[in-house]
Amino acid sequence: MKIKYWMTTEPVTIGPDEPIAEAARVMKERGFRRLPVMDNGRLVGLVTSRNILEAQPSSVSTLSVHEARYLVAKLKVSDIMRKNPYTVSPDDDALTAMVEGHKKGLGVYPVLDNGQLVGIVTATDLFDLVTHIFGVDDHRGFIYLAETPERVADPGYLSRLVALLAGPGIALLSFITFPRRESAGTTVALVKISPGRREEAMKIFIANGYQILD
Repeated sequence: MKIKYWMTTEPVTIGPDEPIAEAARVMKERGFRRLPVMDNGRLVGLVTSRNILEAQPSSVSTLSVHEARYLVAKLKVSDIMRKNPYTVSPDDDALTAMVEGHKKGLGVYPVLDNGQLVGIVTATDLFDLVTHIFGVDDHRGFIYLAETPERVADPGYLSRLVALLAGPGIALLSFITFPRRESAGTTVALVKISPGRREEAMKIFIANGYQILD
């Protein structure tokens, strides 16, 4: 699924010459933690609430209160912003962007189309995408099966699960697999079944030799 379906369009921005107090005010009033920094229609940076916090004088500073306030008041957004931020395109794959951003420790991605800022997408937006795709916003029908990579790689594995549940009319709504961190060489098969049929489905799996994980 593409970034353009999950990004916020027409994002609020700020200029590089604005005082950091103005950036803090905009963030507080609009409920944002990050602002793209624009200069003559061009993205030149990204300023975050953390940048502003780190610009404040330390509690162990030898400066007087008045000196500290004077120095902070002189700071501009360009003095503290992150230059050349990581960006994505509206047509980039959202899950790929989330993985790459996670590797880089990022929580926000300005969206550029031919060099123009057209949106912004956050890690929270992409997490919402994941919950939407896999239906994890409602986990009541989830069952975790302990498996091996070889078994779940069998082309007939999923069809066997579907067949087991089809008899009593239980629908298999989604299916994903992922490695178990706590047990090398093993895999978790996560299935989501019809609402209200979880206990019944678990009994069927157990009766057919499947191991249920807590």
